[in-house]
Amino acid sequence: MTLRVVSVDRIGWVTILMVAVAALGGEAVGAVNAVSVAAGGAFMLADFHLIRMLVSLLIRPGSGPWGRASALLLLTLKFLLAVILLAGVLYQFPIAPMSFALGASMLLVACVLDAIWLGEPVGPLDDARATTE
Repeated sequence: MTLRVVSVDRIGWVTILMVAVAALGGEAVGAVNAVSVAAGGAFMLADFHLIRMLVSLLIRPGSGPWGRASALLLLTLKFLLAVILLAGVLYQFPIAPMSFALGASMLLVACVLDAIWLGEPVGPLDDARATTE
């Protein structure tokens, strides 16, 4: 198995592409609700990027008081995203659950594809440098 470098930006673009293909293709054959697929993909992508920003902010040394305030803001946004999802379930927004799940699962598929196929292979020089750092 080849070691590969994973790119968060590439994962985002692949997710968007796969959600668009699933939404348009599924809507064309009448298998899914395109709006629900897009909503699932958008929800997971927003959550993914909020987690990425929050973790990178928290592990950065010397971020100071503005770093803490930014982390609190990002955590609040993530909590608000979860509350919106819960409100959608409780108030029964017109979203098809299986189509939403299809769109939400595209992020996981994009992560796996990037790790095993789309990522740049790590060469011998990169591998040696990674073990010394």
